[in-house]
Amino acid sequence: MSDLTLGNISLTRVVESDDPHLVPTAVFPDWSEDAVAPHRGWMEPRHLNDKGHLVVVIQSFLIRTPHHTILVDSCGGNDKERHGSHFHHRQWNWLDTLAAAGARPEDIDFVLCTHMHVDHVGWNTKLENGHWVPTFPNARYIFAKKEWEHWQQLATETQLPRTGNYIADSVLPIVEAGRADLVESDHEIETGIWLEPLPGHSPGLVGVNLSSGGGRAILCGDLMHHKIQCHFPDWSTNFCTDQSAARTMRRSFLDRHAETDTLVYPAHFPAPTGGRIERAPADVGGEFTFTFLGE
Repeated sequence: MSDLTLGNISLTRVVESDDPHLVPTAVFPDWSEDAVAPHRGWMEPRHLNDKGHLVVVIQSFLIRTPHHTILVDSCGGNDKERHGSHFHHRQWNWLDTLAAAGARPEDIDFVLCTHMHVDHVGWNTKLENGHWVPTFPNARYIFAKKEWEHWQQLATETQLPRTGNYIADSVLPIVEAGRADLVESDHEIETGIWLEPLPGHSPGLVGVNLSSGGGRAILCGDLMHHKIQCHFPDWSTNFCTDQSAARTMRRSFLDRHAETDTLVYPAHFPAPTGGRIERAPADVGGEFTFTFLGE
């Protein structure tokens, strides 16, 4: 069953993990207990658990149209060497979750990565006879050219010491297999589905716009990780390549979509993930707020 239907486009969440595992100060350098205190009523336990860990969902989005089946972002993946991080040598049942959503790997026409962080590229490949091979045998993999160029260079220069070189096992095998389409950041996949540049969190972060039947939605990737960033748009994360640019882009995005009918799907928000941006009432605090579908 889909989570959203817009005309002839359906969207289904495919969750890999929803385990709260991040300490707020490890994510947000501007985190302040005084600033957060008025918001704890809505934060706990849905967005902040009783151990003080942020709820940050790791998930993909399955998009179906009459013409294509598209997977947006591919989570952390299995069997990956990730230096003891949350994604180290995991054995997720994500492929079963994908099957439950009605798709097999061979059904996917396009895999699109909104950006190339470790938790968005993992299932691009799977371990087969000691080699990393494309998980989706019939898919073209869509990467923003600017994003690929940045991470290819950085991985070569540094080997990405914080997580391990996930580009080497989850992106480079796709490129070497000739399965990658390096596109501009406003690329149109088909009528009603197109990319939009949202740089800041990473240099080539893209959103995915959906428009059909008079409805509109956008998957905005890691433009924001947590609902608290709607209230405090200036709070960028320690994972942002450029915190200042991320701050500017997030504020512009929130202002543009506030009080509109556009449904916004940030990559890491908990179920049902999608909702609308609104101006925050004075008694709520902060600048914007996020109202989930069904609320």
